[in-house]
Amino acid sequence: MKIDVIGSGSALSIIRNTSSILVTDNHEQRWLIDCGPTVPRALWQRCLDVNDIDVLYFTHIHPDHCAGLPVLLNRWKSFGRHKPLIIYCQPQQREILQQLVSMATWPVPEICFDIDWRDSQAQWQWQQWHLYTAATQHEMPNLSLRIEVDGQALFYSGDGRPTEASSALMQGCDLAFQECAVSQPLPKESSHGDVVSCLALQQSLSLPVLGLYHCFDEEIANIEAIIAGHPQVFLSYDGLMLDLDLGVAVAKLT
Repeated sequence: MKIDVIGSGSALSIIRNTSSILVTDNHEQRWLIDCGPTVPRALWQRCLDVNDIDVLYFTHIHPDHCAGLPVLLNRWKSFGRHKPLIIYCQPQQREILQQLVSMATWPVPEICFDIDWRDSQAQWQWQQWHLYTAATQHEMPNLSLRIEVDGQALFYSGDGRPTEASSALMQGCDLAFQECAVSQPLPKESSHGDVVSCLALQQSLSLPVLGLYHCFDEEIANIEAIIAGHPQVFLSYDGLMLDLDLGVAVAKLT
């Protein structure tokens, strides 16, 4: 499994792309997780073919996680994508995403490839991928995602403070990404993670590697300083490439 960090920034970051990762298995099948407003351009810079991405997964529909969808689809339409696209999302959030799709084709209602809308579930299988979701604590319903493929396991939180359910999904993962907004402890009822709770989570679950992301710009330096003494924890960044086939060693991340 290969992970390309398309973006690692918070909603209003001026120095990083909005948070998103591209996951590729050993058969070159690709999932894009979330697609905020700065994600399409970052994808174009990678010179991917318009048919390279098989699936889009949305953790939730805050603009920084989905507003890039019409731009991405418009480019795929303009350059003649033909491969069907699967979009996984929460059923109650699908209507908003479908409105974004209509912007990509306006004023024509059709697009040149099929879109297969599917509901995120507690667990399911796509090809040889095994998928699991769990809600985090966030102001907008958000489903974290665990991917198991090629004998490896990856966790991606989307937004939100860890819950008992989302923490359980992290257990045994080779690599986990957890949203971490700030360096100082937040109230337990908060919609975001903080570095103190993230460090405690890594230790309690004995996670081999935990990546923090979606940090507020003004908090990045403080978060880096706090995690400096924790070799299993790193601060994610745009353009980071990870190959789980080679093993994820923190030394490779610094």
